[in-house]
Amino acid sequence: MFENKSKIEKNKSNLTRVRLYIFSDSLCDGKISKGDNVKQLEEVRQEIDEIDAQLAKLFEKRMQAANEVAQYKMENDMPVFDPVREKVVIQKSKEQIHDESLKEDYGAWIQKLMDISKKRQRQMMSANTVAYCGIEGAFAHSVTKRLFPDADQKACKSFDEVFEAVCANEAVYGVLPLENSNSGLVGEVMDGLLNYPIYIHQVVDERIEQCLLGTKEATLSDIKWVYSKDQALWQSKDFLDRLHVETIAYPNTALAAQYVAQQNDKTKAAIGSKENASLYGLNILAENIELDSSNTTRFLVISTKENEQLGDYCSLLISVNNTVGSLAKAINVISAFGLDMDCLQSRPRKGHPFEYFFYIQADGKTNRENLEACLQALRPVCLINKWLGSYAIQRKED
Repeated sequence: MFENKSKIEKNKSNLTRVRLYIFSDSLCDGKISKGDNVKQLEEVRQEIDEIDAQLAKLFEKRMQAANEVAQYKMENDMPVFDPVREKVVIQKSKEQIHDESLKEDYGAWIQKLMDISKKRQRQMMSANTVAYCGIEGAFAHSVTKRLFPDADQKACKSFDEVFEAVCANEAVYGVLPLENSNSGLVGEVMDGLLNYPIYIHQVVDERIEQCLLGTKEATLSDIKWVYSKDQALWQSKDFLDRLHVETIAYPNTALAAQYVAQQNDKTKAAIGSKENASLYGLNILAENIELDSSNTTRFLVISTKENEQLGDYCSLLISVNNTVGSLAKAINVISAFGLDMDCLQSRPRKGHPFEYFFYIQADGKTNRENLEACLQALRPVCLINKWLGSYAIQRKED
C-alpha cells in the first residue's frame, strides 16, 4: 500500500516537471519570454503605428480621388450611388485578400470607405443646393429664391422629402413652412422636426397674399370648385363661403394652379400667388382674399449643422409624463435659467394616443453654457428633450 502511494507521488512530481517544461518551451517558441515579451509587444505596436500612418495617407489620397469623381458626376449629371459599380469594387477588393478568414471583414471595411466617399460626394454636390416642398411658384419656392438667389433649387414632393434630402446631404439647406398667423401650425413639419436629426438654421416671416386664379374665360360667378393647400383654403374661408363653392385640398398652391391651368375648365379655380397666375397662364379673379391682411407664414431653413453663433432666438422640443405638474416643472426649469418663452405649441405624438410633444421658442440672448445647463436640467423631467438650435428671425421688411 505504501509502495503504491510512493509511485503515485513520484508520477505527480514527474507530471509537474513535464508541465513546467512545456510551458517554458512554449514561451521560447512564441517569443513571449518574460524578459522579451514587453519589448516585442512594443515593436509590434510600433509596426502597427507605421501601418496606420500609411493608411492615413492612402485614406486622404482615396478621398481626393473621390472628390474628382464627384466633380465628374456633377459635370455629367450622374447620381452619387451606382449599386452595380459598388458591388464590383467590393468583390474585386475581397479577391485581393489571400486569408479566407479576412475576406468578409475586408469587404465590410471597403463598404465603410465607400459610404464615407458617398457622403463626401453628396456634400460636394449639394454645397449649393437648397430643397423646398412644391413646384415653381409655390410660396416655399419664392422664399427659397429670395434667400438663396444663386443656389440650385431642389423641388420635393413632400415635407418629408425635404427633411430626407437635407439629412442625406442631397441639399445643404431645406426651406419649410412651420406656421401661419391665421391657420396655425403645419403638423407634418412639426413631426419632421421631431423625427429627423436637423437644426433650425434660420427663420423667415413671409407676408402671404392669396389670390383666386381661374382660366382666361372664367368669372367669379362661373366658379364651382376651388383647389389649394388646406392652409390656403382656411386662410380664405370667409371669401369662399360667400362664393358658395366646393373646396378640394391640394399638396400646395402652385400644384393647384398648375392643375387648374391643365384642366382649362372655367368652373375650376385655385388659390395661390400672383406669381402662379403668370407662371401658368391664369387670370387673377380676386386679390387679397385671405381673412387677415397681415397674413404671414413663418418659414424655417433647416440644416444638419447647428449654428456656431447664438442668434436672438432658440427652439427645442420636449415631451413630459402625463402626470400632474409635469409640464409646469419643465417650464419652471426653462424660466430658472432666464429663458423667456414666447411660443409654446403642442402636437400629438404619432403612435402614442393622446400623448403630446411641445415646440418651444425662447429668447436666445444668453450664453452657450447657460443653454447647455438648461438642457441638462430638463433631462430628469422630460421624456423627450431635443435641441433645435439658435437662430435669427428675418422679417420680410428687414
